[in-house]
Amino acid sequence: MEKFSYNTYPDSTDSSPRSREIDFDNPPPWDDQNHHQSYKPRPHDNQLTYVNGETKILSVDRGIRFPVLASKLSAVCCGGDGLGGGGDVLFKYQLPGEDLDALISVTNEDDLEHMMHEYRI
Repeated sequence: MEKFSYNTYPDSTDSSPRSREIDFDNPPPWDDQNHHQSYKPRPHDNQLTYVNGETKILSVDRGIRFPVLASKLSAVCCGGDGLGGGGDVLFKYQLPGEDLDALISVTNEDDLEHMMHEYRI
């Protein structure tokens, strides 16, 4: 198994999601090879952590429609014009209390409504 180096804090385990038993010799299905962003096991506890990506916060109204949110995400993440010109956006969320291997895709209006409900937004 390949060793990964991270700049993490050993006491961060209390605030990090827990992974289930995952075979790390086979990469998780959510690796994003195009942008070199992925979830990898931390060396000190073998729990999943997000590496090589950027974290951005986007504040939106709870009544936002899916196409508008996708357009805003495209503008923020893909350098788009805010009108969908930055490329297609795929995003997922983590259910409260669940592990990173249970990410939920948001692909339409119903999925967005379920996400808002899960977070009581």
